[in-house]
Amino acid sequence: MKTITIKLPKPEADKLDNFVKTKNYPSKSEFIRNLLRDKIEESQKEKQGWLALAEKSLEKIWNNKKDAETWDKYL
Repeated sequence: MKTITIKLPKPEADKLDNFVKTKNYPSKSEFIRNLLRDKIEESQKEKQGWLALAEKSLEKIWNNKKDAETWDKYL
């Protein structure tokens, strides 16, 4: 596992310590790893959502009956 270092202002570091203790995380590192995994997964799902939305929007263009009739004349 690779080690990284982050610096937090004291109030934020104290909040992190308190949160980790109250939520019974094994460590601050484990909490931050989970947070990063969740954020990356959320970003990937959002990207997939946008791609699905774009595909659905383009269906109207792709499934245009008039275009199909025109292409059939030339293909």
